[in-house]
Amino acid sequence: MLIFDFPPELPLALDNNIFTHLRNKQRYVLEKAKQHLFDTKRFPVIPSTTVFEANFGIQNAIVKRKITEEQANYQKQEIDRLLLSYPVIDFNPKASEIAAYIFARLSQSDKNKHWRDLFIVATVISHGYGLATQNKRDIELIAKYLPQELDLRLAIWKP
Repeated sequence: MLIFDFPPELPLALDNNIFTHLRNKQRYVLEKAKQHLFDTKRFPVIPSTTVFEANFGIQNAIVKRKITEEQANYQKQEIDRLLLSYPVIDFNPKASEIAAYIFARLSQSDKNKHWRDLFIVATVISHGYGLATQNKRDIELIAKYLPQELDLRLAIWKP
């Protein structure tokens, strides 16, 4: 079940779109992260699958010649800098079970479009975190295939 109303002290993990805005120092994300730290006494966490998605985006931009190696190195350094403060949660066996359950129920089109989001959601649920994202529609699509005993708590962070 997808839940939007939950206590402010619930720890959150960051989806890739929020992580990207954090790397780019967008004010609203910095403020939300600061509020999260105040409410929970800890930084939001970064799913390892979010780190993969961020690195994939950099590599994809290099291959497509949208950024230079110098720009890529700067972006990778920003990721490394943030990971010194923001803990990383891993894709574990429980996450693989959750992901397999949902993936088997998605259409082929949704599998092709949403597999990265699926792995982030599965990682977050397996560790007992909520998810901070801007991507409500895609996450709702994935959440509708969650096993009944599992909940996903979703925080929509927008400017």
